[in-house]
Amino acid sequence: FQTIVEQFREFEKLSPVPFEQLFTYAGRIAVTFDEPIVVLCIAVWAIARGSDCVSGELGRGTMEMLLAQPFRRSQIIGSQAAVTVVGAALLMLVTWLSIYIGVQLTTVKEEPPPATWKVPLFGFEVPNLLADPEPVEVPMSERVDSRVFAPATFNLFCLTVFLAGLSTLLSSMGRHRSTTIGIMVGIYIVAAAMKILAVASESWSWLRYGTFFMLYEPQAITQMVVKDPSQAWVIVIQASETEPAALGPLGYSLPLLGLGVLAYLLAGLIFQRRDLPAPL
Repeated sequence: FQTIVEQFREFEKLSPVPFEQLFTYAGRIAVTFDEPIVVLCIAVWAIARGSDCVSGELGRGTMEMLLAQPFRRSQIIGSQAAVTVVGAALLMLVTWLSIYIGVQLTTVKEEPPPATWKVPLFGFEVPNLLADPEPVEVPMSERVDSRVFAPATFNLFCLTVFLAGLSTLLSSMGRHRSTTIGIMVGIYIVAAAMKILAVASESWSWLRYGTFFMLYEPQAITQMVVKDPSQAWVIVIQASETEPAALGPLGYSLPLLGLGVLAYLLAGLIFQRRDLPAPL
């Protein structure tokens, strides 16, 4: 694996972590959180949940039946938000448990230390170059602590809440669910393109301040935790003699979570005050 990755050194700037991190077991497992299929499935689920909150009900003609019941509009938004957040938490629990089970059940082959023999009279050992060491199987659990992936899982949870909250905000202002989904897909694509440009070119690095994907860094977060487990749940990592101060794992996750909660609150205010269109 290391030999293959070394061939792509010129693309290292596109990686959120140095390639040396990918040579470790924890680094390779952390790539799971950046897998396009994983992120895309989470985004689709979050957008589907949020877009259905108001504009979906209006499009189906079921909002009138809901509002005919003794419910406040805030309760409708609140119940949708609660179900989405709980669902996202359960998805993250399944994600982390899947990694944990995989680590417990997987073994890796490693080259044992070279055999040695003791020099008579002198008492020191020298490598036995004639010996042919056999690879030994080592449980992955002895090389990787699954707890280091908890902050990265929380980062994915916060991204899910943010996307669901933003979708709900757009849904509260619209009438057609397809319009809400279209706008969210456009925002997602533009944000992803901005991050790619920001990390690919120094002249476009200012774009990093305009995309929410710069706050989704599960691989970098895992690297921080592996390097110093005591920094797993801090907002800012204090400066040291060799490194400047930097955002900690919560410094990436909490802004996403806060923006998602803010989007839900704004969606509730807009939905309470807007005039709903007559059913077609």
